[in-house]
Amino acid sequence: MIYNVIESVIGHFPAEYKAMLEEISTVRHIDKEYTILEQGKHCNHLWFINKGAVKAFEWIEGNERVSHFFLSQMFFTNYYCWVTKNKSDLTYKAVEDSEIIEIDYPKLEALCTRHHIFDTIGRKMAEKIFVQEYFNKKLLLNYTAKERYEYFEKEQPEIFQHFNLKDIASFIGITDVSLSRIRKERIPK
Repeated sequence: MIYNVIESVIGHFPAEYKAMLEEISTVRHIDKEYTILEQGKHCNHLWFINKGAVKAFEWIEGNERVSHFFLSQMFFTNYYCWVTKNKSDLTYKAVEDSEIIEIDYPKLEALCTRHHIFDTIGRKMAEKIFVQEYFNKKLLLNYTAKERYEYFEKEQPEIFQHFNLKDIASFIGITDVSLSRIRKERIPK
């Protein structure tokens, strides 16, 4: 539930603020393969996944390059797009039937201006995302493909339950053929 995630970063979240958040939110049921935000469009929402899974990717020379995985109980958005007012460089697509909460960004910003608690939530969430992005960058720069695969297999095994191997290979920066080779090498003989 969205409030459990919010309270995990700020502590108690009073009912009056929950009501304000609900006023600017819409619960949406989306089908597998539904595009939530298309590359080249403006981002005007923050989303929270109640149930399901979403990937973010960009098209590079006709190939999908997966850059993010989002699972149940996670927020996602293209914050860069919102802040710069540029069009999205990423596409966000459901990889399974999902239930998401869609929060209107302009209305959320208005709440942040009027009520400090929303600003605090945003800052704390941004800090968590920054730390994860920093770690992912280090992982991609300093580890071999095999080490990256092993890290996600050990530390984030839920990724393998929701995303196909081609997407996982793209995320760790290798081809699906290379990923198959890594997986085959790891099978005891």
